[in-house]
Amino acid sequence: MASADPILIIDDDRLIRKILEHAFTEKGYPVASAEDAEQGLELARSLRPRILILDIFLPGKWSGIELLRVLKNDQKLKGIPVVMMTAGDSGRYLAPCRAAGAEFVIPKPFSPRAFVHQVEMLIKPKEEKNE
Repeated sequence: MASADPILIIDDDRLIRKILEHAFTEKGYPVASAEDAEQGLELARSLRPRILILDIFLPGKWSGIELLRVLKNDQKLKGIPVVMMTAGDSGRYLAPCRAAGAEFVIPKPFSPRAFVHQVEMLIKPKEEKNE
């Protein structure tokens, strides 16, 4: 059973956000989304999501990796698991993302079902601890 804490998706690609929103809500998870790092940080602070899905390439003040560093340096947000995604070479970004605190990097394009399954592997152990 999904808790009330949302999954937060931060990606400037509206279609990717909609695909992931649909995939997670279909499985019963509440979802929130943002199109840039600043909006995403604001939502992360106000919603305290259970998990954050973050695109590496974002327009605006911060890239996804820079936002990841901001999140992991924030005492209230650093415990939120972060999954990165990229349309670029995921192998190239794996080490910097892991060093900044990401759980893993998912390459685009992806199967929404497989994406949800990977994220659930992070969510399920956390839910079992809270039961």
